[in-house]
Amino acid sequence: MKPNTGEVYRVAFDSANSELKDIVGAFEDLRARKERIEKVVMALKPLLGAEEAAAAAAAMQSASEAADHASQSLDEANYQYQTANGAGSGDPFASRLNSALGHGVGRKFNRQF
Repeated sequence: MKPNTGEVYRVAFDSANSELKDIVGAFEDLRARKERIEKVVMALKPLLGAEEAAAAAAAMQSASEAADHASQSLDEANYQYQTANGAGSGDPFASRLNSALGHGVGRKFNRQF
């Protein structure tokens, strides 16, 4: 005997319809919650704006100080490198290459075939 297929579809439809109603209800709850949160954010925006402006100004000042410090450190490191490796050479890699190959500073690299 064949089961009544119409009844199976009716049960599936009712189940899906019930789940859809639950989903729509949850969606409406989330929408209402979102609207409440947006209202709170709008009410607090003037307070947050003043704090954000102060924080942004402090961040800009600290970034500026960090950039000045980094630039100063870079200048000091460059000076130390130049004094250690001969300031007159212009190409820092040439002196390293010459010293690695056993050539004196300022000598040209001679190739012999």
